[in-house]
Amino acid sequence: MKKINYILTIVAVVFCYSCNKFLDVNPDNRTTLDSREAIKELLVSAYPSMQYYSICEVMSDNVIERNFVPNSTRVIFNESMYSWTDNYDVGTGQDTPVYVWNALYSAIAAANQALDAIKNAPNQDQFAAQRGEALVCRAYAHFLLVNIWALHYDPSTAGNLPGVPLNDEPEKQAIKQYIRHSIADVYSTIEKDLVEGIPLINDNEYVVPKYHFTKAAAHAFASRFYLYKGDWDKVIEHANRVLPAANISEKLLDLPNKEFFEAAAADYRIKYRSVEQPNIIMLVSAMSWWGRDHSTTSYVQMGMSTEHSALFSATSVAGYPATYYRRWVNSNLFVNYTYKIYEHFRYTEAGSSTGYGYVMGAHLTMEEVLLNRAEAFAMKGDLTKALSDVDILIGKRVNTGRTAVAGGDPNPPPAPVTLERVKTFYASTTAFPDLDPFYVANIAPDQMFVLKHIVHWRRLEFMQEGLRWFDIKRFNLEVTHKFPISNQPDIVLGKNDLRKALQIPMEAQAFGIEKNPR
Repeated sequence: MKKINYILTIVAVVFCYSCNKFLDVNPDNRTTLDSREAIKELLVSAYPSMQYYSICEVMSDNVIERNFVPNSTRVIFNESMYSWTDNYDVGTGQDTPVYVWNALYSAIAAANQALDAIKNAPNQDQFAAQRGEALVCRAYAHFLLVNIWALHYDPSTAGNLPGVPLNDEPEKQAIKQYIRHSIADVYSTIEKDLVEGIPLINDNEYVVPKYHFTKAAAHAFASRFYLYKGDWDKVIEHANRVLPAANISEKLLDLPNKEFFEAAAADYRIKYRSVEQPNIIMLVSAMSWWGRDHSTTSYVQMGMSTEHSALFSATSVAGYPATYYRRWVNSNLFVNYTYKIYEHFRYTEAGSSTGYGYVMGAHLTMEEVLLNRAEAFAMKGDLTKALSDVDILIGKRVNTGRTAVAGGDPNPPPAPVTLERVKTFYASTTAFPDLDPFYVANIAPDQMFVLKHIVHWRRLEFMQEGLRWFDIKRFNLEVTHKFPISNQPDIVLGKNDLRKALQIPMEAQAFGIEKNPR
């Protein structure tokens, strides 16, 4: 939790130069945050330069033990996440919990510095758009923190359970003691920032809008926030501000198209996370080992194709397999989902790679917003609209059997999935247990079947991206991790297991941050 205040750092730099003739030269145009350009540049740091896949995906039920080559120090980290180890000792390198924790609080610190500069500016009105962006960035970082390091929001307990430390003001000291606020307090602060920030955002301020919180991105985030909170009307309200009134399928990633259907792996990855794709709402770049470790044997606990065949190759509720996901399956050893991860490298002047991989992560997409709205419709009892929204996604993910022709002509979409078909499909297997959110008493039997349907397709769509872990938490699902290679006993994460709140990093505990209860 030790943070160096940005402004204090700049002051120290200026002081160090005080004895030379360049004293009057400003070494950095961000040292004086009195222009829109300076604050906009600072706000680049308000987006978390991290990915939580290596934490959340490995703790979920999307992974299993596989054969590996024990030559990577990251194996210890990977095994700790798979085992939900409380006192993990996995270092501070990229992808580790403390790395993600620090990246999120660094993003909050940058947002707070921008907000402070705007507050003290004589002409605050000209910074309205930057204020809106900073508020939503701060809300987003707090949201990720509380959903990784605390239990899921439940209005009946949120006021009494520890969340994470709130940081809503610029830091004036190098070392500061923090306290944990309740989950309710954190959610309240997030909502306040969202409500105040969204109306101020101006998309015209961005050179590449999809790298920022545009209006659409802010509403997409709000649809997830209110989904986790259980406010269905607001989920629909914000989702409707993102999704077009008609032809929604044109805004989804077009996997049946020739550019994906016939693309080589390298091209597939680039296209999947291209800023040009209509489904991308917000992209975040981060240094990460995720792409390479998933496609090699550096990680022990990853997906295996034999374990995922039921998800991607078996007949789906639509009557056909979800085979447009098929490019993700690599071999019997493991499932290579890295086809959807766009990873690039830093190169030297001589052209050789330095070995640092950067991952482009789509933190917000049209597909997620569509499924958020479907879930809200289901909870409001409008099952027809809920099923209709999921059908739009199925139409872009299910191959009805006709071979795609040259030019990428898509297969005809499957017939709409009826409620009766949903009930029959999900009642016929134990692979989809009943969901048990805090509002379970309000879920009728038909609603439960439709919710399973939505949660199933969310799992398929966001495999490898960590969102499954948040569904496991909010629906109180049990997870069993197996060890088919080493033959260790299974380990089980219970429905209400306290380990679903990742333990506070030891580095943060050293600064007085209260541990999660166990």
